[in-house]
Amino acid sequence: MDYRTKDLTARKVWIERPRKNDPDATKKVGRIRAFVFHPKEPRCVGFLIKRPDVALMFHRKELFVAFNGFHIQDGDIILNDAPGSKDKSACKALGINLDECVIWVGLPAITQDGTNLGYVDDVTFSAETGRVLGVTLTQGATAKALLGQRTLTPDQICGFKRGIGTQLYMADDDDANALGALVVKDSAKEQAVEGGVAEKAGEATAVAADKAQRTYAKVKTQAEPKVKDAAKAAGEAVQKGAFVTGRQIGRTKGMFSNFADEFKKGMNGEK
Repeated sequence: MDYRTKDLTARKVWIERPRKNDPDATKKVGRIRAFVFHPKEPRCVGFLIKRPDVALMFHRKELFVAFNGFHIQDGDIILNDAPGSKDKSACKALGINLDECVIWVGLPAITQDGTNLGYVDDVTFSAETGRVLGVTLTQGATAKALLGQRTLTPDQICGFKRGIGTQLYMADDDDANALGALVVKDSAKEQAVEGGVAEKAGEATAVAADKAQRTYAKVKTQAEPKVKDAAKAAGEAVQKGAFVTGRQIGRTKGMFSNFADEFKKGMNGEK
């Protein structure tokens, strides 16, 4: 199974708290605020849960949960209440220092030659290993709607790098570690941008043109024999009409000829 950060971020998180009269009871823990990634490897190590403040006044520390420290049940995110799934025990089990880990979503994506391709908008990772399976980049909300987004494959992702990109925390100007970015291969520049209004408009135009061509071809195919039949029928009708008209004219000529003979006979006193 694969997970997408965008699908799970801001979702409510629960933990099982079975009671004698309700063995399936759960308690709300908070909401997923952000996903956390390994500082050197393209791997999701877990996520941070923003817990509600005590009495709406006292801030509570965020809870870290390992990437494999939860499961989804009937659409709800349920924490696994087991050793090594949360906070310090999870960090120890994963072999990480949480303070060195990075939140990828929102980071600039920069190629090896220094080209900025936009920002990380979504990350797909393996539910079994946490390994990153794909990264979706965008130029921002407006650009995303208009131009779409670019999805990179695992082989195009180099990993997180300090000293370039955006500022991660408040620091002195000479603190290079305060900057960070996701470095990707130069080949990522050739990755197609998909899903924007411009692409949809192009697809619509292509579809309309194709439909028009197919409609024309269909009408032409259906019309040609009918036109030929109509032309043949019209030709036959004209010929038939001409024949009938000629015959009537011929008859008229005979009538006038007979009338002239009879008139002459009358004038001469002939019967």
